[in-house]
Amino acid sequence: MRSYLILAVFLLAAIVPVLLAWIRTRRWGLPVRVYVDREDPKPSDLARYLAEIAQRLDARPERMRIVFDGRNRDNKRILLDLKTDRTLSVSVDGHRPQTVDLRARWIADHPVPLDLRHAVLYVEPVDANRFRVLPALRFSFPISVFALCSLAATAGLVFLIPELVAAAVGLPVGAALSAKLKF
Repeated sequence: MRSYLILAVFLLAAIVPVLLAWIRTRRWGLPVRVYVDREDPKPSDLARYLAEIAQRLDARPERMRIVFDGRNRDNKRILLDLKTDRTLSVSVDGHRPQTVDLRARWIADHPVPLDLRHAVLYVEPVDANRFRVLPALRFSFPISVFALCSLAATAGLVFLIPELVAAAVGLPVGAALSAKLKF
């Protein structure tokens, strides 16, 4: 019976960071849906959507969560790439790339080109005319939490309290798992 309690404490401690990361991604800014043509996604349509989003951010800077809806039947790659002149290029397999002049407003915190096959982009205003775009939100605990978990695990081993060891090990496991998951 005690082994079930230890397992429950471990799982509960591991689920807490995953749940916090999930809540953070769901509550991040205004949800904006960009509809992609399922049959034949066109770069011009995507460029128009992104230009409209940039104009909206100029009018009212706010955090946004951009969700690209529409699964390609042919599974074509949709790529966003930053050119050397700081313009954004939108390309789809089989179509000529379309450029979007965002006047150096797009600050990419991701390696380019960015594949948008099943992506969600998180947009955060930096100042009045620039915004940062992230493909995933970073979620981590401060290093002091891991130091406390280490001390708690050590105390649990010294004083033979397996529930404390399970909780102290479960929290870092959940934190590592939440860093790898994409919501």
